[in-house]
Amino acid sequence: MMLLLIGVVLTGATQDTLAFSLDKAVARGLAVSPTVAAADGAVAGPRGSRAEAFWPFPENPVLEYGRIQRAGGPVTTLDWQWALTQEVEIAGQWLVRRGAAGALVTAAEIGVVDARRTVAREVRRAYATLVLAERRAALTDSAAAFAERLAALSRRLFASGETNRLELNATILEGARGRSAADRSRAEADAAGADLGRLLGLPRDTLPAAEALPPIPFLTWQSDSILAAFARTRRPDLQAAAARLESAHRSVSLSRLAVVPNLTVSAVGAREGVSDQLLGFAVGVRVPLFRRQQAGRGAAAAELAVAQATVTATERAVTAEVVSAATRFRHARAAERRFATEVLTAATENVALTEQALAEGEVGVTDVLVLRASAVAAQLEYLEVLQDAAEAWFELAAALGVEPSQLPSLLAVEN
Repeated sequence: MMLLLIGVVLTGATQDTLAFSLDKAVARGLAVSPTVAAADGAVAGPRGSRAEAFWPFPENPVLEYGRIQRAGGPVTTLDWQWALTQEVEIAGQWLVRRGAAGALVTAAEIGVVDARRTVAREVRRAYATLVLAERRAALTDSAAAFAERLAALSRRLFASGETNRLELNATILEGARGRSAADRSRAEADAAGADLGRLLGLPRDTLPAAEALPPIPFLTWQSDSILAAFARTRRPDLQAAAARLESAHRSVSLSRLAVVPNLTVSAVGAREGVSDQLLGFAVGVRVPLFRRQQAGRGAAAAELAVAQATVTATERAVTAEVVSAATRFRHARAAERRFATEVLTAATENVALTEQALAEGEVGVTDVLVLRASAVAAQLEYLEVLQDAAEAWFELAAALGVEPSQLPSLLAVEN
């Protein structure tokens, strides 16, 4: 039994596969993402701060109780007293504090949306990588199988004296190189599957199987500046930065209100001697004489400067990201269309024609090697172009803060 267990461990357990469409993969990735979970959990902090600012009381009430023994005369008595004191903000500081905390709550909630945006983009990119890596592995495996068959044919022709050593060695080299490329492509496909499985939170013995990529739309727009302006109204990271800037402004106002004295209200009671009962109240003012919130005002000013700089930097980053994504999509989609309509058709035909021509004896082994290698290289290059176009599509949607499927309804569709 122990030997059987060791054999299973050494050989590796059979891995299951789960098929995912792109939409299902994104939905699962968002549901299990630690990044999204962390962003969602981060909302609890500012919500707690907002809840604390519900009342105009900067601190909790103070309840004091004391007893004094009076010994002066024939009778010893015990006096006791109590006091309940509460500090009250009279300049509306609690409203400003609540507004600042509320802005941070908004920023944190928008941060969840931004985390979902970035995670969805990462899942889509990994999904496209897996789909095209599987297609690349299948293509290179087919090319390797053909090259090995050609090498076997060359050996028979060489044995019968119908070909020379040069052509034989060329086919052997091509077969070995083709199988090596197929092995590397399979390793890349397995790595792409493992990476997508990581994003989808799959068990170690389960690998994802990507079904297919949705068709990439043909889009057009008037100018990149219009896209950038649209993105600035929708990007959650920019909205979160603006909410933090609002909170920083309120914090500056709050630090300035710290120089306004707070009111202290106390209810007091006591008993002196045997029968004297005392009950009253006291009103005081907490004067900010020595500690005038200098550190708080400095920290608030620094926070405001950082928040303003963050908004400016985020606006610039959003604009640059949109322009870059738009340019990449425009050129990548044009390249993919050109390959699909011209290069890919000719390459696919040549792959089939070379096999037919070789079988009919119309071309030699060397010609087959050259034509077949050129056709396979074109097909592999098309897969790279297609992956670039798919990633550009996903990047453009994420830069605009929308779903990829929403782009055709937002932008014009080319005929």
